[in-house]
Amino acid sequence: MLKKIILTTLLILSFSSVSAQYAEQDSSRIRSIIFRIFSLDRIDPNDYEKGYIFDRIFKRREFHRPVNFIPIELRYGFSYNSGGGFLGLGGLRNKWMSYETEGLTSFNGGDLRSRIGHQIDLDLVKTNLAYYLFENSWLDMHTGINIRYSSLLMPSKIPDDWSSSNQSWKKDSKFNASLMELSWSQSLILQWFESWFSTYRYTYGMAISEFYKNESSALGYGPSQSLTVGARYILDRGLANRFSIGLDLKFTSTNINRIRDPNDITPIKSFNIQTAGVYATASVFFGGQQTKGDIGKSYYYSKDYISAKRYLNEFVDENPNHANIQSALKLAIESDRKIPYQLMRQGMSFDERGLVVRAVEKYIRAKSLADTLLADVINERLREISYREIERAEKWLYEGESDTAIAHATMVSGWYPDIKHHIDRFKIYNFMSKGEQLYKIGLYDRALDYFQAAQKIDPALAFEIGTHKHRIASDLLSMADSLKDVNSLKFVVYALEESQELTQGLSPSNLKILDQLKKKLNAKEEYDLRQRIDQKLSDSRAEEEEKTPIVVGMTTSEVENIMGLPKDIILSGPQKQNQLWIYETPNREEISLTFIEYRLYRIEKN
Repeated sequence: MLKKIILTTLLILSFSSVSAQYAEQDSSRIRSIIFRIFSLDRIDPNDYEKGYIFDRIFKRREFHRPVNFIPIELRYGFSYNSGGGFLGLGGLRNKWMSYETEGLTSFNGGDLRSRIGHQIDLDLVKTNLAYYLFENSWLDMHTGINIRYSSLLMPSKIPDDWSSSNQSWKKDSKFNASLMELSWSQSLILQWFESWFSTYRYTYGMAISEFYKNESSALGYGPSQSLTVGARYILDRGLANRFSIGLDLKFTSTNINRIRDPNDITPIKSFNIQTAGVYATASVFFGGQQTKGDIGKSYYYSKDYISAKRYLNEFVDENPNHANIQSALKLAIESDRKIPYQLMRQGMSFDERGLVVRAVEKYIRAKSLADTLLADVINERLREISYREIERAEKWLYEGESDTAIAHATMVSGWYPDIKHHIDRFKIYNFMSKGEQLYKIGLYDRALDYFQAAQKIDPALAFEIGTHKHRIASDLLSMADSLKDVNSLKFVVYALEESQELTQGLSPSNLKILDQLKKKLNAKEEYDLRQRIDQKLSDSRAEEEEKTPIVVGMTTSEVENIMGLPKDIILSGPQKQNQLWIYETPNREEISLTFIEYRLYRIEKN
């Protein structure tokens, strides 16, 4: 006995060790199967919205189009006759069949082989009544007509002693129990996934049974009902009329309680047959397609709120009477609320990768949609980025790339307007630097333009700019006698006058130079003015000399080519060969030209 206990203990320990080794593998395999069935590919909860798994399994197709019509659904399969019991595998219950005469041998239905039958089941014109009556459908529930035929494949013989009790009760007859049924059919489709769905059906109707094989005189009828559960795989999911195939498990109960036996060939008074079977199924149906609402919800749970809002709003506009429209509106509102946070996360992602411009675009868009608290956080981040970029631009400025620095600072000011004063600072530095460079190479006029541009931005630079002007004037004074350009002379005079204003006076030598330069400038200007007047007079004389005068004897066309069309024309003669042309000069004088026979005869001034 002790040896048996030890042996048993060792076996148990060995089995436990092996089980422990494979437990993790089995667990992983089971999880893998579950994930494959429900399309849950290694979900990281951080990647999805809260409630994603529940929605994926139970509410995945919440916004699908209703399945509105099933024109035909065909089943064929095999069933087991359990009599009045439920899935009985032994003898049938004694009370599954009743008889006209007491004491007859009960019919047990035969062996297992003789209880197997086949059925063909047809559902027709199954319609989603709620969809058509109320333009709304909470469930894909359908109402239609069911026709069913069933019979045993290898029926068994009735007991031999039945014919001994009554000669009309035929001997060696086989109990076929073939049934023809017409029923009302009510079914429900639950579809969580695009490729397959489950179906649940209940039927109730009247059945007619022929008792014996090859003998139609004994008939019975009574109520019949069935319950079916099955699954379907959808073929060609993109079509409007879609096809599905699948398997069903069906339980049927038929109570034949009214007998019609005019020839008295059977003692059977009633029977109750219950069958369970497996059926191959094919059907055609309309509807059930995925909608924009389903797509929008998938975007919502994957945290793409921008796409979710767009698809959900389109779904609401296109399906105002959908049963779950309130859920769609709720998700659309929630998506709208979370869009700023999505944009914020996208901006942070770009920020971490150094893609500053793209990050700022996301931050600014998020800020425009965010509430006050989030907007303040985003604004602070924009401030940090903007000052960091201003520091970069400042390096470019001091390295001589002033245009690039100003352009960059201008762009950054669009992100964060509070740094706009740095743009003016950069421009002033740029103008002053360029002015200094031009001054060093002797381009005083251009240098002064840059100095004045800097002063225009910041008037507080007046004294510094005045100092530069004084330096330029000092340099020009040394060459004042050799200056002949009017602009240079004007600038020297201007610079000396500015210096006089800044220093409250000039030295006697500078005052003398200033007077001489003014006289020289006046003389130069008078000379230039006379030159321009003489040139204009010369041009006028040349223009007058180029003009061709009109003379007596010219034809009308020659005069017109020189003088142009007159203000007025007076015509006479049968062929209008005598004419008077009247011209008006700019000083309001009139010139009359008389033509006789189309030729100029007289010229008169009024």
